[in-house]
Amino acid sequence: MLDQFSEDGIVVEKAIGFWLNRVYQRTRSEMYRVFAEHGEDVTPEQWMVLMRLWERDGLSQSEVSDLTLRDAPTMSRILRVMEQRGYVERRTSRDDARVHRVHLTRHGRALKKKLVPLVRELVERTAHGIDPADIAHLRRTLKRMFENLEP
Repeated sequence: MLDQFSEDGIVVEKAIGFWLNRVYQRTRSEMYRVFAEHGEDVTPEQWMVLMRLWERDGLSQSEVSDLTLRDAPTMSRILRVMEQRGYVERRTSRDDARVHRVHLTRHGRALKKKLVPLVRELVERTAHGIDPADIAHLRRTLKRMFENLEP
């Protein structure tokens, strides 16, 4: 990783952050394109929220923020648009009126059958020609790098 540094600066093409960002941006673009091709106007950020709610519906807005690494104001905007599109609804918690729980609507639940196969195909395309052991190693490495940066 330190080979990205030269005596007079940085060799951008050797920087891990550069490649992470490029893959992230290309994946975002492809996700937008594929979803739009199939008549869905779901953003990558909304996709992350949907995935978490498919795992466990009724999370608090704060839990969704934490699980998707989004700050509260950003999450509030994402959820507002998702409500307008009929994917989710926010309800006040029965236990604590200060807490808003996020619930999938029928449409939000139905998106799973349509979107998961599209994303699976995108992931397969992304990983084409890469040994599964290399993917597993990459996942472990990125997780460790993330943990190294925790405050």
